[in-house]
Amino acid sequence: MFMTVFRTSGLLVLLSFLAACASGPVPTDYINDPFEGINRQIHQFNKAVDDIALAPTAAVYGAVVPEAVRDAVDNSANNLALPGQMINHILQGEIPNALQTTLRFVVNSTLGIAGLFDPASDLGLFEIPTNFGETLEVYSVAEGPYLELPLIGGSTVRGALGIIVDFSIDPLRYYIPTPEREYLFLLKGVGLIGERLAYSDLVNVLLYESSDSYASQRMAYLQNMRYILDTELVIEYLEDPFAFDY
Repeated sequence: MFMTVFRTSGLLVLLSFLAACASGPVPTDYINDPFEGINRQIHQFNKAVDDIALAPTAAVYGAVVPEAVRDAVDNSANNLALPGQMINHILQGEIPNALQTTLRFVVNSTLGIAGLFDPASDLGLFEIPTNFGETLEVYSVAEGPYLELPLIGGSTVRGALGIIVDFSIDPLRYYIPTPEREYLFLLKGVGLIGERLAYSDLVNVLLYESSDSYASQRMAYLQNMRYILDTELVIEYLEDPFAFDY
């Protein structure tokens, strides 16, 4: 816990420095893509991985694994993200959201049997997703150019930094020993396959039924990211796979 607090304090100093690079609100249709050439190459790689591996795996997963089991895996994977979300809510000054996230984690980790079930939602303790990319936005750090990340997809410079920091400050990385820690990463990976299955229709339209899949994905990501940052978000209201990234 000491190391997590130490890193969090350092991040607060970093945020204060980065705020000097701030910019105003960005229009939802604005595109800043100076790295389009390399981004398109990475997009083709990601698309090939989806076509060869991810999409077929998701289809088999949906056909073979019962829905109740898939729901339990999704619930558990979402539960594992809550401690990191709690830290980001604190960094953003959203103490009520941090308390709700903490209570949700405690309830689902105990009554929900390690997060396999979601009794917290029945109590009104819904997930309020966030990450360090949103924390940077709260401190008025500019989103920066658009990036296509290998195996991850659409992001921005701010979002990519957020992914790195979220990984480093996740408390579970420091309190769960190996080999259990590897099992948790595997569980998160299966959760991603579940997301690909859940949003297969929309993803297929963007990747395989549009004349320019790169441009379609880029615009979908940027518009949703900017909309979410301007909107009070509760996980139960999400209908879009791009809504999970900032």
